[in-house]
Amino acid sequence: MTTSAPGSLSGKLESILFASGKPLSFKHLAEVCEVTVGDIEAALTELQQGYNQTGHGLILIIHQNQAALATHPDNTELVRQFLKKEELGELTRPQLEALSVITYRGPISKADLEQVRGVNCSLILRNLQIRGLVEAVDDESVIPRYQVSIDFLRFLGVSSVRELPNYDSLSTHANLEQILATAEKIQA
Repeated sequence: MTTSAPGSLSGKLESILFASGKPLSFKHLAEVCEVTVGDIEAALTELQQGYNQTGHGLILIIHQNQAALATHPDNTELVRQFLKKEELGELTRPQLEALSVITYRGPISKADLEQVRGVNCSLILRNLQIRGLVEAVDDESVIPRYQVSIDFLRFLGVSSVRELPNYDSLSTHANLEQILATAEKIQA
């Protein structure tokens, strides 16, 4: 199995596309990686060839100067069954915790959510999105930010998160502010 080196351009693109979870334009990828669109095209072709080898659970889709990672078509039914099972079950404690943070602090990036919770939240975010409780904010950022959905607010019977109990005090809690400020200093 061939993989991309983490420091290589194709490795960087693989990481960005995985973290983004949505199609990104070649132009945008070139700006983020500070290379030319031609460099992006070449690296994506290399990455796509690696995924075309047998045994990979992901594929790289390239369409109209955009690229996105997706699950392999051979695994469609398995993934569908898994997601259906995840969607119908009760929310787990970690999902409820993440949903609470997103509700009171959203829109929030995955990195900030993970900093607050102290654990990887990729699968939790995906499950909350599948259930229709959380959605990615539609902006031009490479790194998506998440907020609760209108369906979630409708289910709770409120028209705004500001109507939730203790919203003002919990949305600006000093401990959370300190955690996020520390994370920003570390990332800088």
